Amino acid sequence: MTRIIKEIEINVPVERVFNFVADYTNATKYTEHLVRFEPTTKTKRGKGARFDMAGEIFGIPFKSQLKVADFVENRGWRLKPISGTQIEVQWLFRPTEKGTRVTYITKYRLPFGLMGTIIDGLIVHRVARKYTERTIQKLKDLLEE
Repeated sequence: MTRIIKEIEINVPVERVFNFVADYTNATKYTEHLVRFEPTTKTKRGKGARFDMAGEIFGIPFKSQLKVADFVENRGWRLKPISGTQIEVQWLFRPTEKGTRVTYITKYRLPFGLMGTIIDGLIVHRVARKYTERTIQKLKDLLEE
C-alpha cells in the first residue's frame, strides 16, 4: 500500500481538534475530495462505528465502506476498509504548548495490479499527497478561524 504522512500544528486545544475531526458531519468540510461520509451503524463515534464514504479524484468516483479501529479519546483512531476502494486513514493528536500536533496518515492501494502501481508512481501519489496537505491545512484554517 502507498502511505502518505502529513503533520500540522493547530493552535487550538487537543480536545477541540479531536472532537471536531471525530464528528463525522465535519469530514466533508475539510476533505475536498469527499462528497459523502455517512454512518451505517447506530454507533457514530468510536470503535465499531462504520461509514460509507464517497468521493472523486481526477473526476473518477470512488466509494468505500470503512470501520473505526483503535479509537482512543483525544489521541486518535484508524478508519480501516471493509469494502470498495482500499483506503485506510489514521488520525493522531498530541497536545503541544501552542495547541495540538495533528498527524494524518493515508494508505491506499490502486486496483489493476502492476498497472495500478505504475499509475500510482506516475500520477496518483503526487496528487494524493497534495490532497492530504490541503486536508490538514483546511482543518487548521477552520479551527483557527
